[in-house]
Amino acid sequence: MWYLLYGPDALARDDEVTRMKHGLGDGDAQLNVTVFDSTALLKEIQAACDAVGFFVEKRLVIVKHWLSKSDLPKRNKGKADEDVIAKLIKWLPDLSEATELVFVEDDALAESHPLMKLSKAKVGSGQVQFFDMPENPVNWIMARVKLRKGQMLPQAAQVLANRIHRGNKYDRDHFAEDSRLYLRKLDNEIEKLTAYANGRPITPDDVAALVAEEDVADMFGLMDAISQRRLADAYALMRGVLVRGEAPQVVLTMLSRQTRMLLIAKENERAPNLADLLGVKPFAVSKLLDQARRFSLADLEQAHRAALAADVAIKTGQMEEVVALDVLLAEIGGADR
Repeated sequence: MWYLLYGPDALARDDEVTRMKHGLGDGDAQLNVTVFDSTALLKEIQAACDAVGFFVEKRLVIVKHWLSKSDLPKRNKGKADEDVIAKLIKWLPDLSEATELVFVEDDALAESHPLMKLSKAKVGSGQVQFFDMPENPVNWIMARVKLRKGQMLPQAAQVLANRIHRGNKYDRDHFAEDSRLYLRKLDNEIEKLTAYANGRPITPDDVAALVAEEDVADMFGLMDAISQRRLADAYALMRGVLVRGEAPQVVLTMLSRQTRMLLIAKENERAPNLADLLGVKPFAVSKLLDQARRFSLADLEQAHRAALAADVAIKTGQMEEVVALDVLLAEIGGADR
């Protein structure tokens, strides 16, 4: 059977993948798990699916961010008239019953995508599961705390939900990405708070003491250092964020979001509704405008492209996470103005 798991709640999606792994059993059973990234060839995925299980009846093949890559046909092209997606759709109904093939994606596939159409047809065996943003972040936080064997007062969950930036609903091109970041950051803070409370209920005072409001100071300080070409200070600030426990991928997403906001500020400097366009509180607008003026438009466009390249390098295993962040800072801070 094949599965497509996707949506902005990447944590719930990844929890489901973990559940499927554990379903095989422990020890030698985990030898039957194969993971591919976006660079895999279709024939490599097919070979893994057709392999005989090792001491168990089932194999699990996980393929991450593969379907959504725009260069997929080029990397896997066979006959001129049949691209890799067509080959995949033709092959899936014959997928071995001993294999569970799981496609993991961040973004939704178009309803016109052949795999989405196949999921609705009565051919083969497939399942599509969408992991949406929680309607109520407070309930989501309470559930995550319980999952970590902790306790939390509802008032504390509300304070935590409001302390982290939820994303700019006007930025439709990146809102899903920012939503994933919001949940990741909440989960990082939940882990920290649960350890700190050590079994007792987490209170609003705990949240106020341990959770900085959306790390605005860190990101403004980092962008200040970059815009002034103080790379040594920028590296020190970034290392401080990482030492505090922030995941490198989260830092990258925050930095990418910050460059996007500077681009918006640069292009809409005189807009009366700039706070709404940026998705920030009015007091933050003047700071963003001040930073944006230190960059040329070309610099900010290059910074945004560099952030995307760093994300691809990490997800495809071309570069270790912290190294990719170091390279990104050098590229942004070393740009000619």
